Amino acid sequence: MTSPRRPRLRLPAEVKQRLPLQSRERPLAWAADKQGRWYVGSDRALHLPQDDGYRRLPWEEVERAEWHRDDGRLAVVEVADWGEPESRTLVDVDEPGELLELLRERVTKSVVVSVYAPVRGRLGLSVVGRRSPAGERPISWSTVLAKGLQPGEPDVVEVAESALRQAKAEVAGL
Repeated sequence: MTSPRRPRLRLPAEVKQRLPLQSRERPLAWAADKQGRWYVGSDRALHLPQDDGYRRLPWEEVERAEWHRDDGRLAVVEVADWGEPESRTLVDVDEPGELLELLRERVTKSVVVSVYAPVRGRLGLSVVGRRSPAGERPISWSTVLAKGLQPGEPDVVEVAESALRQAKAEVAGL
């Protein structure tokens, strides 16, 4: 037996008007946090409330989304530059619903290639190539290190460079 679906919240017109939507970009899913701020996912980006407006985060710049049911928090983790810490946005929502589904689907679809490479024993890294859902920009590359690995360590740099070459060769072969 399936559980009954909760009625979908409507995206207020004033929120939609304030979103920095590109031509033909359309909102697909949204959630309001406990302070009344709206988080909106479109076909091309996630729109996060910031100051009096919204910050547009393209899907290919989202590393992952995590739902923490125990404390009612949705964590959106952004792709970080080499050696930089990941930026994390925490959203207090009762139920992320369709926004979480859209986050997972769009982030997964943005990945063109992912190459895992061991560095030391069970510790390794992944090189990930992502592309905009609209295909308007070239592939962006990021490297995710396992806990315990540091970006300045020579073996980490060597393995990361090799994995990046491998990932680029895989994309060139598509």
